[in-house]
Amino acid sequence: MKIVIPMAGMGKRMRPHSLTIPKPLIPVAGKPIVEHLVEDIVQLSNE
Repeated sequence: MKIVIPMAGMGKRMRPHSLTIPKPLIPVAGKPIVEHLVEDIVQLSNE
C-alpha cells in the first residue's frame, strides 16, 4: 500500500513554534507530529 501524507502550508496557527522548525516536525508528547501519523498508519495497516 502506498500513502501520501500532505504536509503543506505555512503553519501560521502554530507560531511561534513553526518559525524555526517545519510544522510536521514540531514535537508533541516527545515525538514529531509526523511520527505520530506514521505510527497510526502502520498500526491501522496491520489490522
